[in-house]
Amino acid sequence: MLHRADHIISFEFPKDHGRHHDFGTEWWYVSGRLSSEADTDWAYHFTIFRRAFEKWSHLALVGLAISLKSIRNVGFFKRAFTKMLENQELRRIRVDGYVGHLSITNIKDKDFKFFERGGTSIFNVAGASDNQLNVWIKGWKLFEENGLIHLTAKRENYALDLLLTPEKEPILNGEQGLSVKGPEPGSASYHYSVASLTTTGTLEWQGKIHQVAGASFMDREFGTSILPKSVKGWDWFGLILDNIHEIMISLIRNSDGTMAETSSGTLVLPDGSWRCFLAKDLQVQVLDTWTSSATGAIYPVHWIIDIESLDIALEIRSLVKEHELVSATSTTINYWEGPVDLTGKMAGKALSGHGHVELVGYAESAGGKF
Repeated sequence: MLHRADHIISFEFPKDHGRHHDFGTEWWYVSGRLSSEADTDWAYHFTIFRRAFEKWSHLALVGLAISLKSIRNVGFFKRAFTKMLENQELRRIRVDGYVGHLSITNIKDKDFKFFERGGTSIFNVAGASDNQLNVWIKGWKLFEENGLIHLTAKRENYALDLLLTPEKEPILNGEQGLSVKGPEPGSASYHYSVASLTTTGTLEWQGKIHQVAGASFMDREFGTSILPKSVKGWDWFGLILDNIHEIMISLIRNSDGTMAETSSGTLVLPDGSWRCFLAKDLQVQVLDTWTSSATGAIYPVHWIIDIESLDIALEIRSLVKEHELVSATSTTINYWEGPVDLTGKMAGKALSGHGHVELVGYAESAGGKF
């Protein structure tokens, strides 16, 4: 029987970096900004999603999605796959499905590459450890060793081989780590972040290997039936400021497009402590949008965000407006995810920074699918 995120729990690290097999869905999300020789700037996004399969027919559907390109756009398959994603009530089998997403962005050229892959825990093709950060899918890996996080992923002539050093302890988002998404009990996730990760290593772009250094942001969530159908999607901001603060913002969008009262965020202070804020503290204004020719989705790409309770005002701009990730072979959920720059003020003092934004539920509703 799968559990739901319906009460506050005590987090334990490094154990909670690992797999939570009693929950239906979880993801390991890492994004960052890197610089290399000749002041070339890069951005990257790496995610591994885990989904608990609940009966063998679900496993067969995912196998077909991964192996047969011709079937993915068939109406019957789409309907069956959607029903599988929404169904959390049946007796489950002990098999997990995993999906990996990797994007690497050349900021100067405004060019990016997106790769995806899928697999299951059968035959150890993909999997995760229960008591530590160690998750993999077909050679892509994210694991912790001696307090350092290693990220390795390669596809064609593009690759990352990074070492991430935590500068601050994990912080708990929402109410002590319980992040409510909707009005129904259990429409929530357990949500934490490691917001300050000094990053070094190599990046391969079109076959050329670059030595890189920069900063990254890791975000983790797990739960079951996280999003109710009344929720259309979310706008997630992971921001690293030049004053040694970090900000996570989760804007939950209702089916009518309005910002839900469950929206919230977290400010991480230089000493590693944090302060959470609520929807009532947020004022969000969209200044510009971009329309995808692939999906028809209209995404915001330029924002003004005021966090009144913390005396913070931010202007956030996408660096590559066309950064939609069309997931044809794995999750089949299309979303926008890309690097941003920011300027603003905190307590009257000017600041700048960078980060990543993830926009889900614009191409199609994400309600009921996580």
